[in-house]
Amino acid sequence: MKILKIFPILIAFYEMIAYLSNDMYLPALPQMTASLSTTAMLTQMSLTTWFLGAASMQLGLGPLSDKYGRKPILLWGGVIFVIATLICAMTSDIYTLLIARFFQGCAVCSVTVAGYAAIHELYDQKEAMKALALMGSITVLAPAFGPLFGSVMLKLFDWRGIFGLLAVLAVIALTMLYKWMPETLPPEKRHSIKIKTIGHHYGVIVKNRHFMLTSLAFCTTFGAMIAWIAMGPFLVIDAFHYSPLMFGIFQAMVFGSFIIGARCVKIGLQKFSVNKLITIAICISLLGATLSLIFSLALQEDLFYFIIALMLFTFGSAFSFAPLQRLAIEASTAPMGARMAILSTMMSGSGTIGSLLAGYFYFGTTLSLACITVISAIVALLCIRYGGIHIKSS
Repeated sequence: MKILKIFPILIAFYEMIAYLSNDMYLPALPQMTASLSTTAMLTQMSLTTWFLGAASMQLGLGPLSDKYGRKPILLWGGVIFVIATLICAMTSDIYTLLIARFFQGCAVCSVTVAGYAAIHELYDQKEAMKALALMGSITVLAPAFGPLFGSVMLKLFDWRGIFGLLAVLAVIALTMLYKWMPETLPPEKRHSIKIKTIGHHYGVIVKNRHFMLTSLAFCTTFGAMIAWIAMGPFLVIDAFHYSPLMFGIFQAMVFGSFIIGARCVKIGLQKFSVNKLITIAICISLLGATLSLIFSLALQEDLFYFIIALMLFTFGSAFSFAPLQRLAIEASTAPMGARMAILSTMMSGSGTIGSLLAGYFYFGTTLSLACITVISAIVALLCIRYGGIHIKSS
């Protein structure tokens, strides 16, 4: 019973540290550029290489976790993360830093594939949804407060201290996972690694309409939130001329609303069916997105109302994330590692698309972000309307 309660928190704690490696050091980019005697462009590429790593390993780690179990894959991924983070802290060469950042990102895949596969195998439907919602409310602390924590660290240490602290925190998290993470895939249920079989499993999953539409329903709103992360600093600081501190406050408001939405999932599951809960959540997201569009057109000079609408959008998104993820997993009977590999790849892809849309369509106003949120909410609603929800009794 103790393991059932502590394991999701430990996974979320480690995942948050992994995400902090991409959020906490953002205020240090100018200092890193000077320290490493390089250009701002190369330093900013350390963000790109991290995302490339985070999107590169899922399809390989899925079958590996189905063969060797969840725990070894997650822990070995953690070892790679710690080593890569220490290299980031000690290197004096920008190209070594870029390579280390790539492997930092790769390590995230071991959490999203093996770690989340263990969660789905350990819990029944509603308990898994509650656990996933709790985990989401913890991991979102990274984008919400990571830059602020990084700024505080820079007052005490230089940029190397940020990576050093992350390495220490990762060791603590991995030590606890080594002690308390259960192996949820017994040897008799493991699958051999055969390219043809793996390809067949992936093909079956991709052709599964319920799996793909349910996954797409929350991946689209996730991509819209990544668009805010990418566009937010330019919008708040450059376009509306607020201070970096005020941006941090707006960021905390937006993701604080996400945390509240995630924490409300437990209450929602007690009052509504899973079907109705998801419908309500996506309608809330659509309402927030619509209001953001209205405020962008009618109150172009006032950012505050747009932020309020965005908070409503993220609240609804968080309210639907955990139920949709669980239903996507239940829609297929393929090996769990393969299912999580596809799901994680779709999330990475939607995040990448969201960041690209933010960069391409940003014109110094809130309108482009409002359009992205409206489109994402409409797509999510269409997905659940036309066959995305597939509920097993449990």
